[in-house]
Amino acid sequence: MAEHDLVLAGGTVVDGRGGPPVVADVALSGDRVAAVGAPGTLDGHETIDVTGKVVSPGFIDIHSHADFTLAVDGRAQSSVAQGITTVVTGNCGHGVAPVTDRSAPLVPTNIPGWRAAWDDRQTWRTFPEYLDALRGQGVGVNVYPLVAHGALRLAVAGFSTRSLTAKELDRVRGLAAEAMDAGAVGVSSGLEYAPGLAADTDELVAVATPVGERGGLYASHCRNRTDRIVEAATEAVTITARTGCRLQLSHFVRRPTSTDPSLFYQAVDVVRAGPTRSRLDVFPFPHGPTPLPTFVVPMSLRDAPRREVARRLLSTSLLETLDQRFVDALTGGEAAACHLASDGGDGTLVGRTLGELAKEWDLSLPEVVLEILRRAGDDFYDAVVVEPVFADDDLRWALAQPDFLVMGDGLTGALDGPLAGHAMCASDWGYVPEMLARFVRDEALVPLAAAVARMTAEPAAQIGLTDRGVLAPGYRADVTVFDPARVGTAVREDALIAVPAGIDEVLVNGVAVVRDGRLTGARPGVVGHRPG
Repeated sequence: MAEHDLVLAGGTVVDGRGGPPVVADVALSGDRVAAVGAPGTLDGHETIDVTGKVVSPGFIDIHSHADFTLAVDGRAQSSVAQGITTVVTGNCGHGVAPVTDRSAPLVPTNIPGWRAAWDDRQTWRTFPEYLDALRGQGVGVNVYPLVAHGALRLAVAGFSTRSLTAKELDRVRGLAAEAMDAGAVGVSSGLEYAPGLAADTDELVAVATPVGERGGLYASHCRNRTDRIVEAATEAVTITARTGCRLQLSHFVRRPTSTDPSLFYQAVDVVRAGPTRSRLDVFPFPHGPTPLPTFVVPMSLRDAPRREVARRLLSTSLLETLDQRFVDALTGGEAAACHLASDGGDGTLVGRTLGELAKEWDLSLPEVVLEILRRAGDDFYDAVVVEPVFADDDLRWALAQPDFLVMGDGLTGALDGPLAGHAMCASDWGYVPEMLARFVRDEALVPLAAAVARMTAEPAAQIGLTDRGVLAPGYRADVTVFDPARVGTAVREDALIAVPAGIDEVLVNGVAVVRDGRLTGARPGVVGHRPG
């Protein structure tokens, strides 16, 4: 028998394709899966007995915001600790490249996790240079980025609310094509946020056209998930129909403030009837992250360097511009459940609710929001709340649907170094074990094989990968071994950092990033799509 580098012996193999689990040995050689065979039939230079454990493809987070945190610390400890081996960055129209003279002062104020103290980590201007920067420092996970429409719009027009000129549209199309040719897997839009909310459908079609021509994905945080959710879904489908892009609709569950729940199901039907491969996604928590400035600072005030924007936040007139949906939610009692994930400062406010701070500071809720941003100073965009975003019935319905992929919507974090203590949401450290423990094992809402498929092979297909997401000979050796009885997480809204339990072995391209439950610090990830 041929000797392989490593054999994972006697585990329950769930290969990502949705079929029934089988007890088997899995052999790895170099960066590939070499063989899957009956127990005791494969030999390796090293053998790990994984009897009673699940052996699956490494998990793929199709919705990550780790664009900048990966540049601060490439180890991606919070991802690999969950068994995540691949992340898709650049979501919701938020991105860190390209950077032009017009956008250089603005990009740091439009991406979660970028603090002024880390400005020196930004060494790139173009999208190819950004990918090269990540490759140069090394990353613990594979990184397949989307080019963000927000970054493209900032590059030519800043935070202007006007339509782009024909010359600017040509420039944006060229930048999108450059990103795709460098290794991006698609383009994202964030249409509830600045600057994306200024774009009309024709602009988005123009940006997505070179992406579709190159076989890419259009991922969208759509314009509305309340009473105009059907219109928002229709716009997304229209864009993919006109460009040929595959469609990924992000965290596509209605907001609890919507008045007609039936519209959500109508919107899902619109997506399912689209002409291109279309999927939706959701994280397995009822609460999710929102940067506070998205509700507070109008685009007209954000078109300036961060220090100037921070100065403008001192104006009390901003109280008159707060997003009405946010005000209604706060005054309707949601403030008690809005926990600070990051305060943009020293962390002393992390875990506190806006309601608690309103009582403690004797301020109105809108005044509390502004006070938090003012205290954050130059790091105002790193003030993030975890707010209730899904009703439990809606969340459970979405998680049970085969075309809703399961994702994170968070950052990458670390137990030490500059990112220690830094988090954006519960998913940073916990969405995979939450899905496997609560919704697969404890509540049996989703069968194990189906859940694994929606976190491995399905997202791989969405981003055009043909050699990841499946545990079979010839595929890349991205592998996770977990104990189905022990897997779980202790994260909650007011405690976002906790190392998962039961994730025992994680390999990225055949290299251990977690060995016997311990982080190794290895950085074997690849960056950017390379066809073939």
